[in-house]
Amino acid sequence: MAIDGGRVFDWRSIVNFRTIVALSCVLLMGWFGAAMALDHQDVFLPGETSEGHYLFEASCASCHEGFKPVSNDTCMRCHEPEMATDVHGRKKFLDPRWAGELAKLEVLTCTTCHSEHIHMFDRGVHLQPDLCMTCHEGIIQGDLASHDGFTPDGCWTAGCHNYHDHRSISTGFLRQNLDQPPMLPVQVLPDRVVTTELDTAPAANLSQEFLGGAS
Repeated sequence: MAIDGGRVFDWRSIVNFRTIVALSCVLLMGWFGAAMALDHQDVFLPGETSEGHYLFEASCASCHEGFKPVSNDTCMRCHEPEMATDVHGRKKFLDPRWAGELAKLEVLTCTTCHSEHIHMFDRGVHLQPDLCMTCHEGIIQGDLASHDGFTPDGCWTAGCHNYHDHRSISTGFLRQNLDQPPMLPVQVLPDRVVTTELDTAPAANLSQEFLGGAS
């Protein structure tokens, strides 16, 4: 296209690669800023949330502090009671006898095994199905005759084993309870006493509920 002075106007002198990149960055930053300002952080979800954590999708701050990785302390806000009887707990792996196993898998960090927003298997927080084989591969390779022919992903996906609580099938538990009947004479549910501290339900803000009002 010709302009005054006989010069030719070339649109590529304005719309070039650098300009496109700069405009894309501005638009992206504006989109992120709007999402944060309008409290729509769910746009940052990198993948599917596990079934047990769908409730938290509307309150990212319940688990995340900014964009930092989830810490053990965050997980324990909800899961501390069930971890009280954890047979694979921190105390076990601080024992030097298990240093070799700890070197294979950093099990002292919750997110080593539990990967949220990365769909692997519906049970639990997306555990890798063959995770047990990191330390126990010998079990299905001849160390235990009763497990010959078992698949690497069958330990817990089949419902047999629970990493954090396998007392009912551990050798120690069996030795201590060999004289016990297979079932109680009368099956009853234990009494549970729940003491409430609030007269009314808290506001629907999980970050405030877990953090005790702190931001």
